[in-house]
Amino acid sequence: MRILNRYLRNSFTVTFLMSLMVITFVMCITIVFKVTDLIAQGVSWRPVVHILIYGFPQALTYSIPVSVLTGCLLVFGRMSSDGEITAMKASGVSMWDIVRPPCVVALLLSLFCIFNNNELVPMGHLAGRVEIAQLGLEAPLELLEEGRFIQDFPGMTLYIGEKRGAKLHNVRIYDMRKEGIRREVRAASGTVREERGGTIALDLYEVRIDPFSDDRPGAAYCDSWTVTVPRRGRDGKYTPDKDDKTFLPLIRDIGKAATDFPQFNAEDLARYKSSLKVEVHKRLSLGAACFAFAMLGIPLGIKAHRKESSVGIAISLLVVFCYYAFLLAANSLEKRPEFQPHLLAWTPILLAMAIGGWLVKRHN
Repeated sequence: MRILNRYLRNSFTVTFLMSLMVITFVMCITIVFKVTDLIAQGVSWRPVVHILIYGFPQALTYSIPVSVLTGCLLVFGRMSSDGEITAMKASGVSMWDIVRPPCVVALLLSLFCIFNNNELVPMGHLAGRVEIAQLGLEAPLELLEEGRFIQDFPGMTLYIGEKRGAKLHNVRIYDMRKEGIRREVRAASGTVREERGGTIALDLYEVRIDPFSDDRPGAAYCDSWTVTVPRRGRDGKYTPDKDDKTFLPLIRDIGKAATDFPQFNAEDLARYKSSLKVEVHKRLSLGAACFAFAMLGIPLGIKAHRKESSVGIAISLLVVFCYYAFLLAANSLEKRPEFQPHLLAWTPILLAMAIGGWLVKRHN
């Protein structure tokens, strides 16, 4: 049994490593394009190499689970086609004994991915963004990302519900540049433009300003209003976002959101906490995907019962597409905390493990 376990473990590990090299290279193509563009702009090679290295853990976040699934499908598809699975079962080896060695490897990979997603990836993302900010390569308009609370401007917090080019929808601005005054600006829509000196102008429409006057309370409404925010980027500074924070600081931000952002109303506070929860659960889910994909990939590879590698690759692409569709749904629903979108990140994991366990039991 020890020889069989070593054979199964080694076969899976070799195929996994080969898949990992190919898939990681494909994942890094976008980073390579960015590096090439920076070199074309005359940037020194040293920071360019740093940016390339900082993006490597992010590529592993997705390439490791996909490689686990591809490795399981290819190895067990070949073994099923060659009759090795039938021979093992005829010798009294149960399916649970067959799936144990690769599942143990996948479990170890899941633990590494959880560490990578919660520690290495945020640190690399932060270091890369700081490097870009110090080089002065970040365009002002790129700071305005939809669906997150933007704190890159001194004394101001911005939230943009939807951004399509220069057009904005559901805009909220918390202006605290004057001491002792918290002004909230809401707009149904607007446009953004860059002015001289690196400042950003927001032309807002259907606007509510509360308070409108510094010395008198009360809201005011107007058809249009322009807010100018100073550019804070070419000074080499970068304000960390949720993508730049490791696990424990993210948990801390969820618990102390009300204290850290007293200017937020109840709706925006719930939306902010929901975005943090989605980020935390997405990182954990991406780590657990290695074990779930192994549980599902092994019986699917046996069931395919064909030697052609294209079949295993096609099945892996289908499974990965369904999995990441749930993650995209969680990201899109993070603005709707009443739907508990962070739970969507675990739905494909539980389904994959349940279906995989049922298929293994059926094969057994």
